[in-house]
Amino acid sequence: MPQPPAPPRRVEITISSRTLLRLLLVGTGFTVLTLLLWQVRTILELVLIAAFLALALNPLVSVLERRIGNRRGVASVIVVLGLLLLFMVFLAALLTPLYEEMRSFATRAPGLIDELRNWSVFKRFDDRYDFATRLEEGATQYSDRLPAQAGNLLGVATAVVTGFGKALTVLFMTLFLLLEIPRFLRTITELLRPGAADRSLVVFDQVNGTIARWTAGVLFIATIAGTVTGVSAWLLGVPFALALALLVGVLDLIPLVGATIGSIVVVLVAFTHSLTAGIVMLILAVIYQFLENHIIQPVVMRKSIDVSPFIVLVSVLIGASLLGIIGALLAIPIAGSVQVVLRQLLEARRSRVAAERQLLEDSDGSPVVIIEGELP
Repeated sequence: MPQPPAPPRRVEITISSRTLLRLLLVGTGFTVLTLLLWQVRTILELVLIAAFLALALNPLVSVLERRIGNRRGVASVIVVLGLLLLFMVFLAALLTPLYEEMRSFATRAPGLIDELRNWSVFKRFDDRYDFATRLEEGATQYSDRLPAQAGNLLGVATAVVTGFGKALTVLFMTLFLLLEIPRFLRTITELLRPGAADRSLVVFDQVNGTIARWTAGVLFIATIAGTVTGVSAWLLGVPFALALALLVGVLDLIPLVGATIGSIVVVLVAFTHSLTAGIVMLILAVIYQFLENHIIQPVVMRKSIDVSPFIVLVSVLIGASLLGIIGALLAIPIAGSVQVVLRQLLEARRSRVAAERQLLEDSDGSPVVIIEGELP
């Protein structure tokens, strides 16, 4: 007579109060940490920018440090002060022509109003609304108030470019990070095992080299773009050739769209000068964009950082969505650094697997016990 099937066993899972309390504390801590990071996200952005600048300037500081006798503090101060000086010179070269043009416009305003009075279309509106008199009064007040508005113009322009206070904060954090890099490296080598410490130093050197080469590459491309624009504008007689060159150079640093925006601005300014200059600058802008996108940029980027175009596009879109223009600028070197780390991990894994296979082949069939992460 067949035996009845055994009743299913009951499985009870008991969770202790200590485990529940631990899970609750971990979840609460993670939530609080997330909220704190969100509150200080602006400061974290500044720290990210300072870290990027420190890694980009570190090779230059190291070279200068060896030249002056292993005095890293002096070398770091010299490099950061040089960066600050370049920033101030850039602002002066960009804002001075803008202010001079505003003064020139204020001087030429009465003559422009007289020319408008000769237009038949303008006369109809002038007879009804007295536009000419109002424009003359506005031009006179504008000319009188222009010197007093120079400080406001400088403050607004500085806030638009970077924000003077944030720029100084980033520079000071960059200086401190440059001073602390050797100490960070010593701490890593002391906490890790010898093999892991050596690999970490190799990864750091490669990441640092990747960021430095990318920075030098994009600055080189931006210099070419600014030089071509400035020389072309100067030869065509377009006003503010130096300011336009600096503007195009800065905008060229923005991936994907920066060069196009700079070219549009230059062409519009050239058209205000003359029709011939506008057409020539338009043709030159199209030709140069083609050369930069298909020859200059691929060659320079291939020698500085080896990242596929797909990864570049995706990283720029993600960076722009997270941090705006700053994220778009930092996306490519961060992607290159992540690629360096992954490449080192894969090479270490391949070496370990190859060594294990070699041990199995040399064992002549005798059992070999292999512990993960170790070789007998």
